[in-house]
Amino acid sequence: MKLNLSDDPLTAALLDEALRRTGGAVLAVNGTSMHPTLQMGWRVYLKPATGADLKVGEIAVFRGAHYLTIHRLVWKEEDPSGTRLVFRGDYNRVREHVPATAVLARVVAVEVPGAKKGNDRVVVLEVDALTLFYRMAHGLYRLIRPILPRPAPPGMPITLPGRVARALFAGIERVLSLFLPGHR
Repeated sequence: MKLNLSDDPLTAALLDEALRRTGGAVLAVNGTSMHPTLQMGWRVYLKPATGADLKVGEIAVFRGAHYLTIHRLVWKEEDPSGTRLVFRGDYNRVREHVPATAVLARVVAVEVPGAKKGNDRVVVLEVDALTLFYRMAHGLYRLIRPILPRPAPPGMPITLPGRVARALFAGIERVLSLFLPGHR
C-alpha cells in the first residue's frame, strides 16, 4: 500500500491495517527532518514492528500527537509506566518521547528517484555513523548505570556535569551527521 504522511488519523489506521494484512507498506517522505538520510519525495519501505522490536539507531514510523512521523530511535528509557522511546530527526534537534505502543513500523529500504523517469532504485538501509554512535552510547550507559547517581526529579535544574554531558553528546551528533549518506 502506498500512503502519504498526513495529519488525518485515517492515515495511521490505513497504515496499521496494511501492515497487518500484507506485512509491509510504502510511504512517501514528506518533510526534511530526516535529511540527508531520507529526502522529500523519496519513498520508504516499511515492515511491521513494535517499540520492543526496535534497536537504538533504527528508523521507524510512529504515531505522533496528530500525525505519523518517521524518525530515528536514539534512546530507550524505562519509567514506571513502561518503556518510552526517544526519537529524533537527523536534521532536527528536537527529541520526541513516545510510548512504545506508538510505533507502527521500521524503515527497511528507501526508493531513490533516478535522473530519468523509471530509473528509480531501491536501497536497503544499512548501519550508518549515527546508528553506531547511538548504539554505543546506549550500551555504555546501560553498563555504567548502576554506578551513576540517580537522575534529578523532573523540574529540578540540570547540574553542570549533566549540561556538559548533554553538550558533548549533541556535538558528537552534529559531527557524525556530516558523515550520513546524502546521495544514495
